[in-house]
Amino acid sequence: MVAIVTGAAGGIGRAIVRRLMADGRVVIGLDIAFHEPSDADAVYSCDLTDHGAARATMTRITNERGIPTVLVNNAGYHAVTPFLELPMEQLEKTVAVNVLAPFHLAQLFARTLIAAGKPGAIVNMASISGEIGSTACDYAASKAAVINLTKSWSRDLAPHGVRVNAVSPGLIKAGMGLRLTEAHVERFSSMTSLKRLGDPKEIAEVVAFLASNRASYMTGANGGI
Repeated sequence: MVAIVTGAAGGIGRAIVRRLMADGRVVIGLDIAFHEPSDADAVYSCDLTDHGAARATMTRITNERGIPTVLVNNAGYHAVTPFLELPMEQLEKTVAVNVLAPFHLAQLFARTLIAAGKPGAIVNMASISGEIGSTACDYAASKAAVINLTKSWSRDLAPHGVRVNAVSPGLIKAGMGLRLTEAHVERFSSMTSLKRLGDPKEIAEVVAFLASNRASYMTGANGGI
């Protein structure tokens, strides 16, 4: 059972890789660069906004590792810039990384699965910002798109046995969450029901569940964390 995890070099990505491997999957990690060793069975450096490179990488994975049956679209880009100061270049990059890249990869993945007559699962990484908005409006809009794509793809792919779900984390102790001041951590924690930041392992558990047969009757769902 081959699974692909994008954004595998980040904190959440590493946790997802480890958790899927614990389920006995052959896990392929994708990222634009790997600065530290990865636990994944294999890693491929790829700029997923380069659609030709993404296509070539998917072909290479299929030829070298077999047909993947799980895709975790975890890679993302997040820069906090107020709306009135937001340059178009940043908006375009956010959309390219957070919307167009996972769209294209999911399309390649689904076409490969359907051609082989295999069932599978896609798990998209959305964000609570995609539901409630954010001062990083480009990021929030891109994640709202991911949530809607999840629901739309689930309808298109259900007849082929491919499930599509999303996870919408709040602030997690990884990436931007590690760069916050203590005051910001306290502020954001106070806004959550559990009064704390999330842990990457907690996200990975949800992803592993959605990717597994334990969620065999779940598709089109968006889980907020």
